[in-house]
Amino acid sequence: MISSLRYSVLLLVMCFLGVSCPVDVIHADYTTVVIGDRTWTTNNNFDLIGSSAAVAGGELRTNIPNFLPTLRNDGPNANLATLTDIYGLTHESLLGIHPETLEWLPKLASHWIVEEKEDHQVFWYLIDEDAKYSDGTSVTADDVVASYEHIVDPDIKDPMSANLYTEYYEKPVAHDERVLSVKTKKKAWRTFLYFSASLLIYPADQIRIPGDVYLDEFNWKMIPGSGPYELREDSIQQEISVSLYRRDDWWGRQTRASQGQYNFDKIQLIVVRDNELAFEKFKAGELDYFKVLRAQRWAEETGFESIQKGWVQKRKIYNEQPQSFSGYMLNMREWPFDDKNVRMAFCYGVNRKELFDKIFFNQYEYIDSYYPGGRWGNPKNRKIRYNPRRAARFLDSAGYTKRNANGIRVHEKTGKELSFTLEFGSASGTRIHQVIAEGLKEIGIEMKLELMDYNALMKKVSERQFKLHSQAWRGILFPNPLTGWHSDLANEPYNNNLTGFASAEVDTLMEEYDRTFDVNEQTRIMQKIDSLIFKEYPVSLGWYGPFERILSWNHFGMPDNVLTRTGDNHSLWSLWWSTPEMQKNLAESIEKGESMELVPDVMDPWGVKARMESVPKEKE
Repeated sequence: MISSLRYSVLLLVMCFLGVSCPVDVIHADYTTVVIGDRTWTTNNNFDLIGSSAAVAGGELRTNIPNFLPTLRNDGPNANLATLTDIYGLTHESLLGIHPETLEWLPKLASHWIVEEKEDHQVFWYLIDEDAKYSDGTSVTADDVVASYEHIVDPDIKDPMSANLYTEYYEKPVAHDERVLSVKTKKKAWRTFLYFSASLLIYPADQIRIPGDVYLDEFNWKMIPGSGPYELREDSIQQEISVSLYRRDDWWGRQTRASQGQYNFDKIQLIVVRDNELAFEKFKAGELDYFKVLRAQRWAEETGFESIQKGWVQKRKIYNEQPQSFSGYMLNMREWPFDDKNVRMAFCYGVNRKELFDKIFFNQYEYIDSYYPGGRWGNPKNRKIRYNPRRAARFLDSAGYTKRNANGIRVHEKTGKELSFTLEFGSASGTRIHQVIAEGLKEIGIEMKLELMDYNALMKKVSERQFKLHSQAWRGILFPNPLTGWHSDLANEPYNNNLTGFASAEVDTLMEEYDRTFDVNEQTRIMQKIDSLIFKEYPVSLGWYGPFERILSWNHFGMPDNVLTRTGDNHSLWSLWWSTPEMQKNLAESIEKGESMELVPDVMDPWGVKARMESVPKEKE
């Protein structure tokens, strides 16, 4: 029987994704077993994630836009998607979530228990007896305790994570080598999720060190993990690449969750700072797959011979990966965006329609919420669209009533010009920022552009040394306003509250959101939070598309749906495979000039595209 907490979490995720909730299937996937004097839950009957046809071997080469600033997954400069992807393959949490059915899966913990108390919860975990790190040592309950002690250590300078774990949990208790429990400080629906699926587990003998020592010792050395891949001595080529190697001795190789997954012997992440160059490297065969970010490229530059002949496969795959917001983060702590009128003027001065029409081929959707694409966003949020007249009124209200000889607004009292610089770290963004800058100039705002080193930029942003910053966040299955919008983080560095947003009302609503297990009430609260954030204009919101556009050389095997229902393009790192025969077939076809089988350009395995097309398009 599934506990009320686990059932609520699963139901919540399914509703969030807009899919039906087959309660009988959810119940059937879980089994209980008595071990010692406790009744434990486990799940060994779930659908396979990988393909039964998958075979081990081969290599995958892909590009990353910048070299890593650190090999740590926490602390300063570590809040990067690439590091998250790497650690997802090298390290493990206690439990996992099935990307298709959203069931709880065994991982380092083979069994678990959820005890519901009046005002708190107690979670129990049984560590799998086979679980081992890459150095051959066994995973123990004390490792989990040490990993908790590490993440809450203020000296690792990761206040976002430290606040979360200290607010939610007491210190875990190791009852013996394999059994541990953790008591929550309050009753909240997300507590089981974060401790089970978010906390990465490290060996106690290496992680139980002072935080400042950790930051120094492990900045360019990775703590051994228990995952299917590892970094080796030759993994790091400074400023060139990072390579992950498949572990032949991985303890989880025979588990049901790993079947058909983690197939490549080597995954090489090659640094290509310019996206144009990355595309050329892909066409030259130096990269194995390429995620197409530009709609214009997809529409106009993907008809070359290799695609026509089927040597390169072109797929646009719609799926239900969680969406998040993107746009220009406005630093509300200082001039000029400490003035709400200036923020509002900026938002109305960003010409997204010009981008949609001339650059994006109308392939994207407007973001009108901090939780787009699902039930959590407030549908009553005002639709902010390019409106120079309205922007001008807000600038007048802010005191920028005059223009200088260059047409830039000047404050009537201070004489200060409304001019600032956007520093950005990718050359491919230049064309977008230029369109935005031109629209802003029409209303008297000068946004100068400066391309700079990405890692240097991230350091400045982390330390809040910026006026505005272009950022796209990766979506997560469960909305978590705490880490991005809580007042405690507003004036702290190294966290996700980039804009400095602070609201006592939103803080209170976050607490209510955590306490309720009712999905409809959670939705009401999140929509209210979304509305309150939206009305302060901390971000000039951007656009999104619920799909992945992928080009790949035709020497890969893959599941029928190519990706997972809730994963992005990085899920192919685990799902795809390649064989010498596949590579030979491609090479021979190219040499002889013979065509290979073509694949559909558009895939909609979960009906996302069909649902979108059933909704009337917004009229301008």
